[in-house]
Amino acid sequence: MLPEGWESTTLGEIMDFRNGLNFSQSDSKNLIKVVGVSDFSLGNVLSRTDSLKETYVDQFKDDDLLQENDFLFVRSNGNKSLIGRCLYFPHIPEPISFSGFTIRGRLKNALISATYIFQIVAGEYFRKYINLSGSGTNISNLSQEILSNTPLILPPLPEQKKIAAILSTWDRAIEGTEELLANSQQQKKALMQQLLTGKKRLPGFTGEWKTKTFLDIFNLKIGGTPSRSNPAYWDIDKITENRWVAISDLRTTKIRKTAEHISDLGAKKSNCSLIPKGTIILSFKLTIGKKAILLEDCYTNEAICALIIKDKNAINSSYVYQALDNVNYEEEIDQAVKGKTLNKEKLARLRILAPSLPEQKAIAAVLTTADEEITAIESDLSRLRQEKKALMQQLLTGKRRVKVD
Repeated sequence: MLPEGWESTTLGEIMDFRNGLNFSQSDSKNLIKVVGVSDFSLGNVLSRTDSLKETYVDQFKDDDLLQENDFLFVRSNGNKSLIGRCLYFPHIPEPISFSGFTIRGRLKNALISATYIFQIVAGEYFRKYINLSGSGTNISNLSQEILSNTPLILPPLPEQKKIAAILSTWDRAIEGTEELLANSQQQKKALMQQLLTGKKRLPGFTGEWKTKTFLDIFNLKIGGTPSRSNPAYWDIDKITENRWVAISDLRTTKIRKTAEHISDLGAKKSNCSLIPKGTIILSFKLTIGKKAILLEDCYTNEAICALIIKDKNAINSSYVYQALDNVNYEEEIDQAVKGKTLNKEKLARLRILAPSLPEQKAIAAVLTTADEEITAIESDLSRLRQEKKALMQQLLTGKRRVKVD
C-alpha cells in the first residue's frame, strides 16, 4: 500500500533518455569536454571538470550537451559492477558532452526534485535492481528500456525536497569524513617516507642504519592448499580450529576468522604449516605486498608467506609491519602467465632498512598511532554510511514521514 499522497510511477514517466555519443577527433576548433566511464570514479556528483577529456569535433547540437540537473548512467563496461552507476550534474560550468558508453537522463518537468531522484538513482538498491532486471543475472549492457521500466514511488514535491535536504546533510557529513580520511592517509604516507628511510630522525636517535634482507630477518614459511578433490581435507562446518588463510582473507589487516578451515587430515597431507598468532603474513603472488597480523594460529595457502622473526632482540615486529610498505617488490617481481609473482628465493632477497631496536620501537609507535587515528576515521565513515543507508530505507519508502513546513 502506498503512503498517503504518494504515487507509483516509473523512471521513464518522469525522465527522458538518450545514449551517449561516439566522437571522432577533427581539425575543427569546436573544443568540448566529454564525460567517460572513468569519470564515474570521481563520485556521484561531478563538481569539477578539469580532469575531463577534451576533444575537437566538427559540430554539435545543443542536445549533445549536458544541462543542469542532468544524470548520466554507465551503459556498458568490462567491469559489470559499474553498469548502472550514476553521475549527477547540479551545475554545468562549460560545454560538456557524454560518451557512447553512457546514457543521459533528463527530468521532464519541474514538479520533480532532481536532488530527490539523485538520492534514489545513486543508491546501491537502484543499481542492483537494474543490473538484475530481466534475466536475474548481471546485465552486460544497460538499455533505455531497462531504465524506463524501473519502478519508483514519489511523494509530493515539498516532501521530496525535504527528504532530499535531510539526506544531503548526511552526504556532506560523509564527504567531509572521506576527505578527512584521505588527508590522514596522505599524512601517514608522507610520515612513512620520512621515518622509514632515515631522512627524518626522531629526537634523541643517531647512528647508522643497516640494510637487511628478508633472509637476514625472517624464517620464511610458505603455505599450501589441500586437494579440493578430497572433501576429507576440508572442514566445511568449521569444527576444528584449523583456520586457513587465502588472499581473499587479507581484506582486513588483523585476521581472527577465515572463510575456510581445513581438516586435521588436510593439514597433514598438504604443505601447510601452523603459523603462530602474532605473526605477520604477506601475499607474494598475483596480489603482492598485502599484509596482515594473525590474531589466532592459522594455516595459509601457497600465495602467502609467514614472516617469522629470527631475533626479536634485534628486530621489532611492529616496525617490520610498517616497513613492509616501503619494500621495493618490483625489483624482484616476475611477470608470470597469470600475473605478477615472486618465489621464496626472490622473497629472501627483498630488503628492509633497520635502525637500532629502540629507534625501531619509537618509529613504530608514531606510525601505529597514525594507524589508530585512520582506523577511528574509517569507523566513523562506516557508521555514517550505515546510518544514511538505514535512513534512506525509511524515508524513500514512506515508512517514515517528514514534516513539511
